[in-house]
Amino acid sequence: MRAFRVLFALLLAVALGAQTPKKVLFDHTRHEEAGTSAEWVICSASEPNPSPTAPASEADWNGGISAWAFDLYKAGYTVQTLPPTGRVTYGDATNAQDLANYAVYIIPEPYLKFTATEKQAILTFVQNGGGLFMVCNHPGAIRYSGTGGTDAYTVFNDLVAVNGGNPFGFTFVPGHGPGDALANTTSTAFTTSTSPAAQAIIHGAYGGLGLMDFHSYSYLNFYTTQNPNVQEILHTQISGDTGSFIVTCTVGSGRVVAISDSSPSDDGTTTTSGKSLHTSYSINSNRAFFLNATSYLAGTTSAPTPSVSIVSPASNPTILAGGSVSFQGSASISDGSALTYSWSFGDGSTAAVLGPVSHTYTTAGTYTATFTATSNQGKSASASRTVTVSPASFTLTASAGTGGIISPAGAVSVANGGSQTFTITPATGYVISSVTVDGVNQGALSSYTFSNVTASHTIAAAFAASAGSSLKETFDTGTKTAYATGTVALATGTWTLNDALLGNTTSDPKVGTQSVRTRNSGKVTMAFNFATGAKTVSVKHAKYGTDGNSTWGLWYSTNSGSIWTQAGSTVTTSSTTLATATFTVNVAGAIRFELRKTDGSANRVNFDDFQIAGY
Repeated sequence: MRAFRVLFALLLAVALGAQTPKKVLFDHTRHEEAGTSAEWVICSASEPNPSPTAPASEADWNGGISAWAFDLYKAGYTVQTLPPTGRVTYGDATNAQDLANYAVYIIPEPYLKFTATEKQAILTFVQNGGGLFMVCNHPGAIRYSGTGGTDAYTVFNDLVAVNGGNPFGFTFVPGHGPGDALANTTSTAFTTSTSPAAQAIIHGAYGGLGLMDFHSYSYLNFYTTQNPNVQEILHTQISGDTGSFIVTCTVGSGRVVAISDSSPSDDGTTTTSGKSLHTSYSINSNRAFFLNATSYLAGTTSAPTPSVSIVSPASNPTILAGGSVSFQGSASISDGSALTYSWSFGDGSTAAVLGPVSHTYTTAGTYTATFTATSNQGKSASASRTVTVSPASFTLTASAGTGGIISPAGAVSVANGGSQTFTITPATGYVISSVTVDGVNQGALSSYTFSNVTASHTIAAAFAASAGSSLKETFDTGTKTAYATGTVALATGTWTLNDALLGNTTSDPKVGTQSVRTRNSGKVTMAFNFATGAKTVSVKHAKYGTDGNSTWGLWYSTNSGSIWTQAGSTVTTSSTTLATATFTVNVAGAIRFELRKTDGSANRVNFDDFQIAGY
């Protein structure tokens, strides 16, 4: 039967471990509220669940350690009390508050020993991954006068003595009690260990520990011969005294933290009359210790991240240069930690407020305004708005190629929100071959209307002879040394080279200084229109170096590249000597061309002297 109970407990522990419970249980079976200066409970009026269930502040719960429990509640833990009528068990499915249902079991200053069965349940809880927090007190602190009542350090020394040994590796020894001149002290003697336990407790998510204060206390002695994993966290700094204020250890797969005084956890508030309590939890590093240690015991050592948003402006604004934007942030954090706020407006200016705050943008451009909230545990989150600042006015500059006229000519100032129409007029014997707006070819337009998008714009027109015209591209100008898709400015206009480059090596067949080398399914495309149409097109081609044969063809488009049609038949290139391929097109009006390598192989082919005979 005992073997079955052990197996059941192990199976239950595995199942609950898979669910990663984050529930914290505070013990109240050991008369933790006895006497006039003890109130080591969450909410004496409501157990096992403190009431209200959604407190607004720690004062909504009336126990002496309600602030500790309230902070855990804000951090996302479920906190409960094991009431005086509760049972300390592990692996008992009939007990709704069985320790296997919790991540951490906290025993705050108990005055009654645990039974042998309860001690075994607590040890098994820890061995199977549970976190145990022992909060002790000074000698002579017994406040329960009933049968079996004793000091907390006596209770804990009995608890760690299990099965004829001490698997925890530490014991409590008397220190300084009330009336002793040394009863009130502080210590900064934290260990410099880099162990995971020390780092999680001393440099944890809820702040680094620098100073803790104690008011009547015992000490802790630890013994690595009994438990090689036991280690000191905080040592006494009282001259002549030896011992630790805080130790930690692991037992099996679980973790244990012990502190020798309960005063640092006392928040000083209660509605129970006749109680005299310390107000220590919120001072020095006390709060950070209890939260870091509980988080470490639960295996959740990361602090929550703030939730942030930007209330104003509600969307990405657009303003004129010299205008202002009012910013308002919103931030919250689940554990109620203090938050600091900052704004970065994207132009080098900042502000350290939540808002509202007004900021003026003097220069046109696009800016990212970022609001950031940071917790006192160093966790931060941000939200952003994009602010578009339009110029108060902008400048248009027009230019024309040989034989053409743009009106109005030169620089024109246009007010914000306005526009300007440019008229392009070919002279006799010429046609418009292309119009380029801010570097982008628009085809053969007769007019173009600007709107104020940026501070300046440029429009340019190119003209060609209206009859008997021709175009020849030798590829000897411009530079493109990589196969990646890109544009290059050549003598005839802008061309797009896809899986193609301008080659000038000895292995590149060419007329002049360089030619286009393509590979795979490369393309060589005119990024502009030839205004007078095409009767024929000729192009020289040859194999690159020692590569094998390639196939390719000529395509044309009469709608600026939206639809392409093949001209003639596919050509096979089989020689390293340039040969000329001629295609009959006979298409009038604006046209552009594209050379396509069609075999998809790695063999390379070079093109040179691309020539159009127009109408």
